[in-house]
Amino acid sequence: MKILVTGAAGRMGAHLTRLLVAEGHDVRAYVLPGDPNNQSIEGPRVEVVPGRLEDQAAVGDAVEGVDAIVALGGALTSRLASDQQFFDVNLGGTFNLLQAARHRAPHITRFIYASSDAVYWSPAAAAVPFLPIDETQARQPGTIYGATKYGAEEMSLTFWRAYGIPSTIIRPTATTDAWELIEPDSVFGRRMFVQGAIRFLESRTDRSADEESFLTELRRHDTGREQTFALADMDGRIATTNLADARDTARGLYLMLTLPQAVGEAFNIGPAAPYHEAELARHVADRLGMESIVIRRPSVRASWYVSSAKARGVLGYEPRHSVFDMVDGAVEAKRAGRAAGSPAPAGT
Repeated sequence: MKILVTGAAGRMGAHLTRLLVAEGHDVRAYVLPGDPNNQSIEGPRVEVVPGRLEDQAAVGDAVEGVDAIVALGGALTSRLASDQQFFDVNLGGTFNLLQAARHRAPHITRFIYASSDAVYWSPAAAAVPFLPIDETQARQPGTIYGATKYGAEEMSLTFWRAYGIPSTIIRPTATTDAWELIEPDSVFGRRMFVQGAIRFLESRTDRSADEESFLTELRRHDTGREQTFALADMDGRIATTNLADARDTARGLYLMLTLPQAVGEAFNIGPAAPYHEAELARHVADRLGMESIVIRRPSVRASWYVSSAKARGVLGYEPRHSVFDMVDGAVEAKRAGRAAGSPAPAGT
């Protein structure tokens, strides 16, 4: 098959591109112009096409004649996108893809839309009624990002019902490459390393009052040497949460792309098991030879983790990497001078 992957140079996209090539497929990789990660997916059977999802004409050309589309590209909270960008890219861009699929990919066999577990989360709502969160949980997004994901899910399924475009929804939980767990300045590292978090907050010119307070607290704990931290509320409660390995998520996407029972369904995709945040912070600190601390805050995010039971039962999805396996692999790879969990070029 010839498969269009948008966001092909991102975490999930790069691993999926490599997997598709290994399975004998051709990939048209739609990527952001000038993204330095684009070179990681270059190789035989990969056609790299720079463009933006908001560009209707470019999207139409990218869709021309493909057999399937995996829509991973989008505006992300981790890249500090604005609400306007969420709307323009996540909703407008998805509409552009679906319209192009309707008119320019007459034999399309699958449209996979990458949503998020953010569709379940609202800061204004009461605590979720049960954990882990499965697909029966009410969708109640409390952020513009989550709302655009919800809207794009419904748009994808509407195009299936109205125009026969066979759509599937993936709701990945927070997903990372292994190396990010030991790099203080990565998206996930700055959530766990004291100095990494300080540098990130200091780089923000529009810090909220809560961020200012947190920055002050982090500085108070900074000893001049890097440490890991976990957040606890004032009673000492620390959250249990989850992180998925991008390699596992890519495998889940491949199953959705190839199995007919995925059409018309939505699937949570997460790791093998959740983890206690203090346990991970200690594990990372132990592997890197540093101290780990607990910082108490008046308000911390509650426990949050998803169930992949539906994907296991319907698709045979089996995540292979725990968060602790990822850390161990990343440390070993770093000592060997390579990056664990990051994809090799697609042609290798």
